[in-house]
Amino acid sequence: MIALLSSRDNERLCRIGAGSDMGRVMRRYWLPVELGSNLVAGGAPHSVKLLGEDLVVLRDPAGRVAVMDEYCPHRGASLALARNENCGLRCIYHGWLIDHRGRIVDIPNEPKPDRLREKVRHTAYRAEELGGVVWAYLGPTELEPPLPRFEWTGMPADHVAIMRLRVDCNWVQVLEGLVDSSHVGFLHSDHVRPVTRTAAPEGGTQVDWEDGGRIQRPSEDHRPRMEVEDTAYGFRSAAIRRPVQDPDHKKYVRTTLFVAPVYTVLPAIPGWGTMQFPVPLDDEHTMFYNIQYCYEQAVEEEFLRAKAGCPPEDAADDPHLVRQRDNRWQQDRMAMQSGASWSGIDGIMLEDLAVQESMGPIYDRSREHLGATDRAVTHMRRVLLRAADTVERGEAPIGVSRDVAHERLRADDRVIDIEQPWQSVGDFSATRAG
Repeated sequence: MIALLSSRDNERLCRIGAGSDMGRVMRRYWLPVELGSNLVAGGAPHSVKLLGEDLVVLRDPAGRVAVMDEYCPHRGASLALARNENCGLRCIYHGWLIDHRGRIVDIPNEPKPDRLREKVRHTAYRAEELGGVVWAYLGPTELEPPLPRFEWTGMPADHVAIMRLRVDCNWVQVLEGLVDSSHVGFLHSDHVRPVTRTAAPEGGTQVDWEDGGRIQRPSEDHRPRMEVEDTAYGFRSAAIRRPVQDPDHKKYVRTTLFVAPVYTVLPAIPGWGTMQFPVPLDDEHTMFYNIQYCYEQAVEEEFLRAKAGCPPEDAADDPHLVRQRDNRWQQDRMAMQSGASWSGIDGIMLEDLAVQESMGPIYDRSREHLGATDRAVTHMRRVLLRAADTVERGEAPIGVSRDVAHERLRADDRVIDIEQPWQSVGDFSATRAG
C-alpha cells in the first residue's frame, strides 16, 4: 500500500494564499488569468480571481493588457467600474488615476497631491498576451521566469480552441484527475472504447466516426502498469497496457507530461494536440482549461468543442457550468440503468469535473487507500511538495529554467515492441542544448 498524505502535507499542497507554502511556489510561474478575446480595447476591466487575490484585467485603448489589484488604494472602490484611459484606470469614485505599473498618476480631489502620489503605490502585476491568453506573473520581479511558450501558443488562432470551466473544488483534485490514467476505462467508457475492428499494429488513439465519433484505443486492459520519470519541467508518466493485438510481443504505452506547476500535455488523435490544466482561483475554486489544437488545418470551433466532450450549453463565454452539484450534474440515472451510459453524465470533461467536485472543496487525503495505479498521482504530489521545500530554501522551483523548451513538449500513445523502452513514446527533446 502506498503511504498516505498527512493532513499537514495536504494543507501545504492545497492552500495557495500569498503566505502559504504552495502560494509561494505558484507565484514563481506565469499563469493564465483571462482569455484575450474577452477583453475590448478601452472597454470595461474584468474582475478576476487568481491565487486568492481579487484582481482586474484590462485592455487599454492602445491594446495593451494589464493586471492589478481590484480595489482602489484610496478608499477601496472596485476598479472594475473604473474608466479605462490611455494612462491607466481612473476610479469613478474620486478620480484617482492608476497606471499599469501601479503608480498613482493623478489625484484630482486633493489640493496638494504630490506627496500622497509619491507615497502610495498600487499592487500591479506583470501581464503578457500569448496564444489568445492573458498571462499574469504574481511573483518577485527580479525572479520572473520566461513566459512558457507551449506549442499551441505559436499556432494560428483558428487552429486552436480554448475552453474554460469553473470547478467548485480545490485545484489539486482537478490536477490529480489529469495525471491519473486508470480511471479512463471506467469513468469515460461511454466515450473511450477498445478497438473493435482491425487497427494498424503500431497505432495509438483513433476516432471511429462510424461509431458516433467515439475514441478508440488499442487495448482493453483496465489495470495499467504505471511508470514515472522526473524531467527538467516536472515529470512524465506512462500507462503501460496489454494491447488487443499480439500482447505477448507488444505493449501499448500512453504517456502524460506534467509541467510544473499545473500543466499537463496529453496524447491526442493523429494530427491533434491536447493540453489541460487547472488554474487556482482560490483554495476552493478552480478554472479548468482544455486546449485542443490541430496541426494540419483550421477547424470550426464548434467541432473542437464537440471533440473535447464539452456540450455547447456548458461551453459559453461564461465559464460557469450549467451542470453543478445542486442538480447532480444532470446525471441520467435511467441511461445508467438501461446500460446506455456508465456514468450518466454527458461529456468527458463533465464526467471528470463532476467526480472532482463530488469530493468536496478540499478532500482530506489522509482518508485515502491508494494502489499501484495511483503512482502518477502520488508522484505529482511529491514533486510539488519538493518544490515548496525548494522555494522555502530560497532556491528556484522546478521548471522555471530557460533551458526548458516548452514548445517541444508532446505526449503520445503507441503500440511498441515489448522490450522497447517506454521513454521512446513522446517528450520530443524538451530540454534545450547549452
